Amino acid sequence: MSVQTIGRRDLILLLVGVDASGHVGDAIGGLTRLQKLLFLLEREEHVSTSGEGFVFEPYKAGPYSSRLYDDLEFLENLGLLKREVSGRATEIEIAEENEIAELDRLTFGDLMGDGGEDREGESFDSARAADAYEEHRYSLTEMGCAKVKAILEGKDTQLVSSIRRIKSKYAAYSLTDLLHYVYTKYPDMTTESEIKEKVLRSRQTQ
Repeated sequence: MSVQTIGRRDLILLLVGVDASGHVGDAIGGLTRLQKLLFLLEREEHVSTSGEGFVFEPYKAGPYSSRLYDDLEFLENLGLLKREVSGRATEIEIAEENEIAELDRLTFGDLMGDGGEDREGESFDSARAADAYEEHRYSLTEMGCAKVKAILEGKDTQLVSSIRRIKSKYAAYSLTDLLHYVYTKYPDMTTESEIKEKVLRSRQTQ
C-alpha cells in the first residue's frame, strides 16, 4: 500500500473535523484518544506526515508523541481548534496523562499547582495539567471548518477514506477499550509503559 503524506497540523485538523461519513464538523473527546487515533492512522492506514513527523515512541504511557501538544496549542492560538471541558478524565486516562507529564519533566506539585512558574522560571503549561484531570473535547472553529474544506480540495480521496475508516472503527470506542486495543495490538509500543497491567486488566474486570 502506498504511503499517504500530509503536514502534521493539517492531519490533526482533518482527524478532528472529518467524521466517519466524510462530513466536516466532527469532534474528538480527549487528548489521549486523539493521540491514539493519530497513532492508528499511521500504523494501520500508512499515513505519514511530511517534514518532522509525530515520531511515536514507546514511553511510560504507550505510544507517545510530544509534538502533538505543541501542534494543538498552535492550532488553538490560530483560532482553528477549540477545546472545551466535556467531563472528568477516567482513572486510566489520569494515569496516562500523569506519565506524560512526567516525561515533560513536570513534577506532581506542578501538575496540582495553579499554573505558576517552573524551576527554570518558564511559564508552566496549565493546559497539559488540566488534561490530566479533565477530559477535553476538541472541535473545529468556524475558521477551522473553512480551513479543513480548503485542505480537502487539494487531497485525494484515499487520505479521506483512511481517516473515515479510523473514525468508523475506533472513535466510538470507550477510552478503556481503545487503550486495550492499542496495547494488545502493538506490544512494541508498551515496553516502557507503567500502566500496562492496569490497561490489560481493565477488560477482565468488565
